[in-house]
Amino acid sequence: MCHYSHLSPQERDCIATLHAEGRSIGYIAGETGRDRSTICRELKRNGRHGRYGACAAQRRAEARHRRCRPKRRLSDPALAQKVRSLIMDRHWSPDEIDGRLRLENGGRCVVSLSTIYREVHAGTLDLPGAGPEGQVRRHLRRKGKRIRRKRPETRGKIRISHTVEERPAEADARSRLGDWEDDTVVGPGSACLLVLADRASRLLLAGRCRHDSASVFRAEVALLEGRPLETVTPDRGKEFAGHADVTKALGGVQFYFCDPHHPWQKPTVENTNGLLREFFPKAPTSAR
Repeated sequence: MCHYSHLSPQERDCIATLHAEGRSIGYIAGETGRDRSTICRELKRNGRHGRYGACAAQRRAEARHRRCRPKRRLSDPALAQKVRSLIMDRHWSPDEIDGRLRLENGGRCVVSLSTIYREVHAGTLDLPGAGPEGQVRRHLRRKGKRIRRKRPETRGKIRISHTVEERPAEADARSRLGDWEDDTVVGPGSACLLVLADRASRLLLAGRCRHDSASVFRAEVALLEGRPLETVTPDRGKEFAGHADVTKALGGVQFYFCDPHHPWQKPTVENTNGLLREFFPKAPTSAR
């Protein structure tokens, strides 16, 4: 464990006084409780022409401390332009950029995803004079969601067969194929995408349907028929009210429903939905 500490203004004042009296480095070290090398280095760094002043030495030390900070990774114009282009033109996420640059550089971290996010939100990667469209953060996949207050459910409740707590341990451990997470991505009209993601392989199945239980039932059967089937985990939306019919049509596959307002209980499909939103926005005005 390092016990080193910088010289304080009081210690520099003591050094200046003893040095002006002509005291030796060893004497000054004993009086200040510092090592001889510390006193010697301090006089060489912050003294001038054999003289040493406490105030001037403190100013020089503080200026040196400000300059010793590590160089910001994205201060390199070429690297900043590459990161900007990957986000704005190729729609890569900071996580993908970090992983790709590591792969291209033998596993060495070129710029971390946290650094990319920090610079994006600070606006240092924005194109000057380009207006809102030049803001890199507007081209991120995840722009954040406004926090909405929970409101009483007015659409009625569907009859569920099992809760997610009853789901087999193999599904929770992602140790087998056939454990699907189920959700819908709703567009600006009445149509939606039915999205199914396998927890183990992350295989994505998606089909266009209407946002009602009968249409979702037909799409689920069409997408899952002939696939490995163990469990299906949807939320409690009314579009999944026909889950019992799906169970009968697909040989008894069981549905395990998430708790209300708990989307993180089906993280694979929620993450997939976020990726799909880039190409299937909620409204035409938000499309790039």
